[in-house]
Amino acid sequence: MALPSSPAPSTAPNIIQGGMGIGVSSWSLARRVAQRGEIGIVSGTGIDSVVVRELQEGDPHDRCTVLADYPDEEIAGHLVDRFYRPDGMPADEPYDLLNMHPFEPSVRSQRILAAATYTEVRLAKKGHEGTIGMNLLAKLKRYTLPCIYGALLADIDIVSIGAGIPLEEARQIPKLAAGEPAALRLDVDTSQAPDPDDSYAYRFDPADVLDAPPALDRPLFLPIVSSDALARIMDAKLPDEHVDGWVVEGPVAGGHNAPPRNKNYAADGTPLYDERDEADLEAIRALGKPFYLAGGHGSPEGLRAAHEAGAAGIQVGSLFSLAKESGYPPSTTRRLIRGLHNGEIEVSTEGRVSSTGFPFKVLTVDGTLADAEVYDRRARVCDLGYLREPYLDEEGRLMGRCPAEPVKTYVSRGGDRDETEGRACLCNALMANIGCGQQRGDRTEPFLFTGGDALEDLPLGSAEDPQYDADDVLDYLYRGVWDPHVSSSSRQPQSAD
Repeated sequence: MALPSSPAPSTAPNIIQGGMGIGVSSWSLARRVAQRGEIGIVSGTGIDSVVVRELQEGDPHDRCTVLADYPDEEIAGHLVDRFYRPDGMPADEPYDLLNMHPFEPSVRSQRILAAATYTEVRLAKKGHEGTIGMNLLAKLKRYTLPCIYGALLADIDIVSIGAGIPLEEARQIPKLAAGEPAALRLDVDTSQAPDPDDSYAYRFDPADVLDAPPALDRPLFLPIVSSDALARIMDAKLPDEHVDGWVVEGPVAGGHNAPPRNKNYAADGTPLYDERDEADLEAIRALGKPFYLAGGHGSPEGLRAAHEAGAAGIQVGSLFSLAKESGYPPSTTRRLIRGLHNGEIEVSTEGRVSSTGFPFKVLTVDGTLADAEVYDRRARVCDLGYLREPYLDEEGRLMGRCPAEPVKTYVSRGGDRDETEGRACLCNALMANIGCGQQRGDRTEPFLFTGGDALEDLPLGSAEDPQYDADDVLDYLYRGVWDPHVSSSSRQPQSAD
């Protein structure tokens, strides 16, 4: 496929459905968006845990059938034999967990991650010829390469990476497509080690998954950037064929945001943004590659303004996150839509809640980790570990720690106690959001919902009828711009309402 190179209605997509959290950008949401001629995105974050928990729930999405076609037959059989429970599991029983994916990974752990990603992409691509992409976080480097390889085996069209500077990732994608070994450098805290090496890397070899790795098509690569400076750095340091366009994300987007460039924070940790956090779109346009605008552009006016600025279109996440096809259970989307319309839920940018150190958008929903009482009541535990960061212990072993884990544990691993203040376990909370929360005694892990500032003026659904679907989102975005029911090749601009 090719991305549009000019802001004109054409056969190319104008809208990217953003990648959101763990499992919210589900295969079903991405598939419906792609069926409408736009770009559907699945989230690769935590996908291995999503898959094994669904298998324990009785496999509601028939991943067993997809795994039957996966070329690594041994690992596909292992996942089914180990985790599939045809009758599901009792509501008060905890999920069996995968072994935590380490910084020096076992080949089996990598194979499981690739197989899980394969199922998500194959489900998203089933039954249509539309465009499917996958979103990953640069911060989670030890998951990136196996995820991308599993997605390549499933014929992924686009890879999009944010929450960091994915320079090395851009260089590794062509290697994986060629079936060659790949590696990503790890930023490791070596302050405790007696004799640290100069560099550490996460390594992945497709030959560990398949005996004879085939040559696969390289997907388009769309880095998510927050500034023209970052886009210009990547453009200067990478060959032209490594980056196919940009997603330019502003600080009002949901999920993780870039830190403020002025480094200013309010007393409560809320980041304070100013004009320096606005990307120079002319500078990005001058790079000569298509770009999409994200964060605050999820409206007909935003789509029109994006095209006027020279963008190929927009990326929209928050509106899609509450659509029927998202990974949230129906009871959750109804609760959130109703609360937003009633003014009971607000969007807050929290500077401390994420252990990544990035600001994180939080919906202020009672009974979730956004509620101080619920936060204080939850006993700290780290048993998924996606956001752990690498360090060398006193014996020189490469280990991981997270400031959201128990404070005593974090400090014993060489962490700074101050870093633990206000941190929440996003891994377990985001799993709970999609109905896969871990049971701990008589309690289930609490939620923590995210969404962009645009949700405070939610244009879809209502308090009386708190529901809408992906078609409603697309029809709304095209309202007054183009008629979405007309074929893309014959779209004509409409006057504003």
